[in-house]
Order: sequence, then C-alpha cells, then structure tokens
Amino acid sequence: MQIPFPEGVIALDHGSGDISFVSHAHSDHLNGVKAKERLIASEETIALGNLPGKNETPKGVKMLDAGHILGSRQLCVEADGKKIIYTGDMRTRPSMLFKGAEVEECDKLIIESTYGDPQYKFPDCEEVYSKIGKWVNANSQSNLLIGGYALGKSQELIKILNSFGVAPVVDRNIERFNSVYEKFGVKLDRAVVGTPEAEEAMGRPFVGIVEMKRAKRYFAHRLSEAFNRKTLVAVATGWALNYRFDTDAAFVLSDHADFEDLLGYVRGTNAKEIEFVHGDGTHLQSRLAMLA
Repeated sequence: MQIPFPEGVIALDHGSGDISFVSHAHSDHLNGVKAKERLIASEETIALGNLPGKNETPKGVKMLDAGHILGSRQLCVEADGKKIIYTGDMRTRPSMLFKGAEVEECDKLIIESTYGDPQYKFPDCEEVYSKIGKWVNANSQSNLLIGGYALGKSQELIKILNSFGVAPVVDRNIERFNSVYEKFGVKLDRAVVGTPEAEEAMGRPFVGIVEMKRAKRYFAHRLSEAFNRKTLVAVATGWALNYRFDTDAAFVLSDHADFEDLLGYVRGTNAKEIEFVHGDGTHLQSRLAMLA
C-alpha cells in the first residue's frame, strides 16, 4: 500500500516505495524496510527495529502518536489540498506507558481493524492491571509465568508488575527491547536470565515474563520439575476475550484499539473516505453507515 506525495510515493510499512513509512517496530511491519535508505519513522522505531536507514520528514508529511508501543506513529500526508492519515497499529486508550493515539481530522483515513468486530470490547486497563496484581498475590508461593509478545506487551507487563513491587525475570530476547525502552526514558525494573540477580530471584518463588510460544502448561510443568516448585502460567492478550489458551489464567490486555475505540477514532477524524487494513472492516463499515 502506498500514498502519493510530491516526491513520489510513500510505502506504508513495507519497502516498495520511494520512501518507506514504518509505523512501529513489530516484525510484520518491517517487510523490506531494512533495505531502505530513506525512512519516515520515529527514532525509537529505528532503534527497536535495528534499521540502517535514516529518518526523513518530507514537506507536507508529519507523524502522530499511535499509542501502540514505544515509538509507534501514524502518518499524516497533505498534498494537492487533501489530507490522508494512515494509522498503522494503534491504541486509543492511555496505558501505563503511553498516551492514547492522537486524533486529527482528515479527508481520507487508512486505519487498522485488528479488532474490528463488535464482540471485542476490552475492559479498562486499570481493571486488568488489578486482576494481574491479585493473581500474583494469590499465588505468591508458586513460580508464575506471564506470556506476552517480546516487544511491546512484555515491557507493559514489566511496568505493571513493577507497580505492585515485583521485578520479574526476563530472557535475553525480551531484554534487548527492554534496553531500548530504557534508552528512551522508560524505566523497567527486572532481572535478566543468566545474571546473578536472576539466579537470586529464582532461588525462591518468582514471576517471569516469557514469549507467547512458551506461555503453555507444558513449559510450566518443565519448570515445576526443574525448581521442585509449583509453576503456573498465564497470557496477556486481547484475544483472551474470546479464545481459550492452554494456561492457568488469561488477562485481556491489548495494545490495540477495540471495536468501539476504532469506531470513536474514525468518527473523530470526520474522514469522508475510509479504508480498513490489518483486519476485516466490514462490521465497522456497517456501524458507520447506521450512524451516518
């Protein structure tokens, strides 16, 4: 997908344009961009994605906060008297780490619709944070694992646990993103596997943040045997609202907008032309038509 501008075309989260806009550093939004010398991206995204290209800001182009993960941005392009906004992935609600996505009026909106189904109505973040804290406190004699994506969700989980006085254990794949967050001013208290701090923490019941692929009962069972201590496992994802996971608990924590959030954002832009990407926008289109 591309947006035209006076100097050519801007590729949206891929490398097939004169210049590439990178909304954030999740791997599914980095297709081909590592070969690009010209990028429109935040400094945080360039660091998290280890991108060799340099950030540029062409005339008539600006970025808006997207509220998704560190460095996530929306693209706003003004050319030929028309304003176009591309959101990339976004969260409109404020979280423990970031403010919600900025909303500006535009003529055309290209918006993500990952959770563009009315069945997805997320609870308030504070409610989810409280549930995580209660689960941790209620199982203080067990090892606890919480699964989340290495970039974005893991850092939010660390911050949530820090708010309850817990410094979780993390692996080195998660840590490489933690270090970038800290470089840009996000303080995260944690212990990294293989360090003396982590060894000390794991000498007693501990809380660990793991990638989603390890957030399963079989892995928890292996740790129970290794530590001779009960180990429970949970996941933190928006999909937990309607899907079951092979875990002991599941927390509905998403770094995306839910259906009503998406709807409110679209209406706030007052866009006359709307295109939905990264999901099915059929339900959103139907609701918008009813509200017109």
